[in-house]
Amino acid sequence: MNTDLEHQIEQRTLELQRRTLELQQSLELARVLKQVTNLIRSTLDLPTILQTIVREVRALLNTDRVIIYQFLETWSGKVVVEEVIDQNLSILGEVYHANCFPVEYTYQYQAGRVRAIGNILEGGLSLCHVEFLQKIQVQGNLVVPIRRSDYLWGLLIAHECYSTRVWQAGEIDLLQQLGDQAAIAIHQAELYEESRIAAATATEKARQLELALDELQRTQSQLIQTEKMSSLGQLVAGIAHEINNPVNFIYGNLTHIDEYAEDLLNLLEFYQQDYPDPTPKILKQIDTIDLEFLTEDLPKTIASMKVGADRIRQLVLSLRNFSRLDEAERKPVDIHEGLDSALLILQHRLKEKATSSAIEIVKDYGKLPFVECYPGQLNQVFMNILTNAIDALDEGMGKGSENPNKQLPTIRISTKVLNDNRIAICIANNGPGMTEAVRRKIFDPFFTTKPVGKGTGLGLAISYQIVVEKHGGELKCISAPVEGAEFAIVLPLGNAYGEYDRDSSSTATS
Repeated sequence: MNTDLEHQIEQRTLELQRRTLELQQSLELARVLKQVTNLIRSTLDLPTILQTIVREVRALLNTDRVIIYQFLETWSGKVVVEEVIDQNLSILGEVYHANCFPVEYTYQYQAGRVRAIGNILEGGLSLCHVEFLQKIQVQGNLVVPIRRSDYLWGLLIAHECYSTRVWQAGEIDLLQQLGDQAAIAIHQAELYEESRIAAATATEKARQLELALDELQRTQSQLIQTEKMSSLGQLVAGIAHEINNPVNFIYGNLTHIDEYAEDLLNLLEFYQQDYPDPTPKILKQIDTIDLEFLTEDLPKTIASMKVGADRIRQLVLSLRNFSRLDEAERKPVDIHEGLDSALLILQHRLKEKATSSAIEIVKDYGKLPFVECYPGQLNQVFMNILTNAIDALDEGMGKGSENPNKQLPTIRISTKVLNDNRIAICIANNGPGMTEAVRRKIFDPFFTTKPVGKGTGLGLAISYQIVVEKHGGELKCISAPVEGAEFAIVLPLGNAYGEYDRDSSSTATS
């Protein structure tokens, strides 16, 4: 009787231990599933999630090796994640071809089949597959599919490498659930990658559209400015041509008038010598016209008219040189001639006015060869930079503005040949200068520091394009507050012709 009671107690104890073990396994399974689920929710880092799965499975099943095998093209595959008890068993990164893994097995896994083999020699596997498993030291394995909605992504596999094993139902269920969680994580990672690529594509398209818009704005502004300059050039050339004809007529006739006046005055002097006693009527007329003053002033008046006519001829020549409508192609030109033409056109702005002091121009011209360039466009650059320099001096050093050093407003223009077959043209002013923030933006289209209506913000932007893009040169600005500003234009000589032999010593005009 006691023996039967002891037996019953022993049976109940074993049953209680079995149920306790199953409960512990269930709790451990629930813990692992919760950990993996939380990890999937908290991160989209697929390698971290997959590595956590194989690590927890190996620890929970106490097996030798757990891997995740991802199928590639033509049913070949690669071990992408691994957790092993001994590094000698590692097969991480290995790629296996389809002949190592019979295709009919993949169809079964794709249908959701789970394969639990305690001993590969007794599992009904093909001889080829058994040999493959023996090469990677597998004696027993538990394989569950990782399926996406319409295809087999890979396999979650537990390997017994040192002995055979009888797989329990709870262990199979655990691996199945973790395989499903891996599929969810992979799906989320793929969705995230697709959204990231879509966002990156959209960002790139937006960037390209922004660049295209900027380029369109620059092109539009350049076209507008080019059209304005072309219209202005045509107008200037037309006016210069119309002025040139009558001025040449006047200038040519002034020489004859000068000779005629001199002859008449000489004749009058002869009359005075031969007829020293004029009649009362002649005396009255002499007094009326103030003959003595007329005799002295007439040659001066004619000489003054010749100077004025010559000045108009020079201005007309400068206007024609500046417009250069017949020079749309590259050609060798005298850079100094372009600078002097721009200065002559701006001469009225250099003189003293009610609100601004006279501006001194200091020229330090070096000996330059003729430079191959687009003359009309380069003259536009000179005009833009000189106009900005005059504006800066008028606003920062004009009458009534602060000028602590009492400096005379000055623009210094220097030219020289550099050692690398280029020339440098520097246009500097001793105005108020500019901050670094402003200096960085001065070549941006539509950026201007001038009041509304006094500047478009296109002059320096187009000058930059002309120098850099059209001529392959450089346009830089060096400036700081209270230290003035200097614009340096560097141009390649190209096919230079001859040598400029004007006196290179400094000259000053105002």
